Amino acid sequence: MKKQIPVVMAFVFGALPFLIGGVQNWYMLTHANSVLPYGLISSVVILLWWCIAFLLNNRYHKTKAIVISLNLIAALDLLLLGIQELIRHAYWMNSVGKWSQLFYLPMLNLGFSLTNWSHSVFAAYVACFALMVAASLLGCKLREKFHK
Repeated sequence: MKKQIPVVMAFVFGALPFLIGGVQNWYMLTHANSVLPYGLISSVVILLWWCIAFLLNNRYHKTKAIVISLNLIAALDLLLLGIQELIRHAYWMNSVGKWSQLFYLPMLNLGFSLTNWSHSVFAAYVACFALMVAASLLGCKLREKFHK
């Protein structure tokens, strides 16, 4: 059971972008005249993702399990966004449609800057997902390197 703790914690931490995106959305709607440092927010969230993976891979060296469980919610959210954007060409008018968009909101500035060649928001979502996976993989691998 002790070896499963980092995997379960990684799954729980995987929902953190929902909280950050919800707070960012609330702030943007209530303070419409202010401008947030979107690039800094994106970078901090990716760095946070790296730190979470680094800390969770402390003793157990379960890189694959931690990377998968940390990014499982992100992958499911990307699937929901793909259905909405690519198949339906519209977002669902319910809480699933709203919250699926809010998940990647904190990282979207970075995603758009990497996909400025594309006119699709979905490409930016895919870039955000790739950055999250890369950051978590890098965090786990770096922790293994420090433990040797």
